[in-house]
Amino acid sequence: MPQIIERAPVYAGIILWPVARKKAIVPPVLSRATSLNRRLAKPLIIPFDGPYWYFQVPGGWPGARAHVAHGDPTAVSIHSNDLLPLVMEAHQTLGSSIDLSNCGQIQVTLKNRDRRPGRIALGIVVTDSTAAGKTSLYLGGKPILSSGPTHPSGEFSPEGEIITFQVPTSAKIHQFDEITVLFFPDTERSTVGSRIAIQQFELIPR
Repeated sequence: MPQIIERAPVYAGIILWPVARKKAIVPPVLSRATSLNRRLAKPLIIPFDGPYWYFQVPGGWPGARAHVAHGDPTAVSIHSNDLLPLVMEAHQTLGSSIDLSNCGQIQVTLKNRDRRPGRIALGIVVTDSTAAGKTSLYLGGKPILSSGPTHPSGEFSPEGEIITFQVPTSAKIHQFDEITVLFFPDTERSTVGSRIAIQQFELIPR
């Protein structure tokens, strides 16, 4: 079962919501609430504001009795209390559907503060929640280049990275309104949650 080390309790699953960001005065930008259209006319930035899931197979999700908290995944230490691998996912709903044939790339901006041994890869799944059975499409996995090397003890600044995923021109789904980020750690670190936070997605027109 997943466990938060700092507080020691054991839970059937954990759902971690990001801490609300402070609002800043910035020039007008595309927002998910006002600018998500079925077709993309220009790159669209979507700040990540969804939950992180921590659970163990074969459940497939944290479960109805999951512990719900707010926090930064780069600042907490969550791990399995047995030898079973810990699954970590990040879930983003878009609020409106995007035409898959019009989206050529999805860029994921992340913050990596994890320097434990072992590489980590990211996978992306886009889902059409309006379709029967919530049809999904896996866009593949890519390594996080800043993961792996050991880091000297002590505090250090999180490292930013952008990973780009190509969207196929044809697929079994025609649109998507959800994005799921899958974390794939090496076996040697598969019982601990990755100290990595998703910052934003950028949808690039084809």
